[in-house]
Amino acid sequence: MKKIDIRNLTGMLLIAVPSLKDHNFERTVVLICDHTHEGAFGLVINRILLSSFIPLHGGLDIKESLVDIPVFYGGPVKPEQGYVLYSPSNTNYPSIDINKNLFLTTAKEILVDIAAGKGPAQFLFTLGFAGWSPGQLEYEMMIDSWLVAPVDNRVIFDIPVNERWHAAAESIGVDFNRFFCRQGRV
Repeated sequence: MKKIDIRNLTGMLLIAVPSLKDHNFERTVVLICDHTHEGAFGLVINRILLSSFIPLHGGLDIKESLVDIPVFYGGPVKPEQGYVLYSPSNTNYPSIDINKNLFLTTAKEILVDIAAGKGPAQFLFTLGFAGWSPGQLEYEMMIDSWLVAPVDNRVIFDIPVNERWHAAAESIGVDFNRFFCRQGRV
């Protein structure tokens, strides 16, 4: 098994332990998009904010859409900012590489392309993000608030949203039905 460096969790999934009761992160899976000594930035991938992005079309200059997609709650920071996780790479959008198979952009052109049926094969649209100040995520890891798993695009794009928390945990051999926290709470 690969050793995990809690000082750089870029490209990893954080899985909230059952005892994490913060309403922003309870039972969530967060993809860490960037983690440095300056803090961490991630997106919640298993909580839908809106079942349709059609109400947002006016602000995106989209006249009509061939597809409708859900809008995910990416986290509590900057809820007005949109982010699109996608795969495979498309050089038409300015993006950051999370890994060789997963990319992130804030370019609204990707949403215009998705609405026209010309977007990437796999995508997830979020509003807002999860952010941690320097040392905060490392502290949360040390007090056992999160489990860490390697990113798996199937968990992000293929597993039904309401099953992603369990699926991410199962990917590292954890069964939340049998999981007990240090404090003895489930």
